Amino acid sequence: MSDMKGKFIVLDGERKGTEVPLQFNPSNYTVEESNEFGEKKLMGLKGVIHQFTGSKHADLTLELLFDATDDGEDVRKRIEPLLRLGAIDRELHAPPPCRFVWGPFGFDGIVSQIKREFTYFYHDGTPGRVKLTVTLKPYRPPEEVKAALDLHSSDISKERVLAEGDSIFLMAAREYNAPGEWRRIAEANGIDDPLALLPGTRLLLPPGEENE
Repeated sequence: MSDMKGKFIVLDGERKGTEVPLQFNPSNYTVEESNEFGEKKLMGLKGVIHQFTGSKHADLTLELLFDATDDGEDVRKRIEPLLRLGAIDRELHAPPPCRFVWGPFGFDGIVSQIKREFTYFYHDGTPGRVKLTVTLKPYRPPEEVKAALDLHSSDISKERVLAEGDSIFLMAAREYNAPGEWRRIAEANGIDDPLALLPGTRLLLPPGEENE
């Protein structure tokens, strides 16, 4: 079991069921959770107080290595399948949810960022080795979302603040379990260009279809 390789499995969309194996297992990974606070000014007092607004679900960050120096190939060819996990799916109109599996560890998420650091080059400048830093935002399966909807009265509109590295597509996946529901958020907020949204933007999230 020690040589078991980690892999990604696409959970939905045009490439549902596609597996993307790693060349090498991660050198390390981190799972980060945080609490969110909003600032509130008090009449007649200087400064602000910070009011707890909720918890942010864990993000997963992986450090991965790909090396093509064994056969002199361009390493960019080897990472192309993984890079596609962060591309827009033609069926979902958003990056597809996927599952990262490595031994007993599993994480369902949507790729939000891929950083490439090329560390070795052939004499002609072609890259032969690259280190990737891959970040995934959490994705919940439908049954978990339904349970949360039942418990938290999500038949009413909610407000969320767009965080650094977040997007309207990832927010739709978290809140509605459907990346394609970004249109619902865009229509409710009068957004013409979802790619132009800046961190700190407040967004109104209307009820999901099952609650209308």
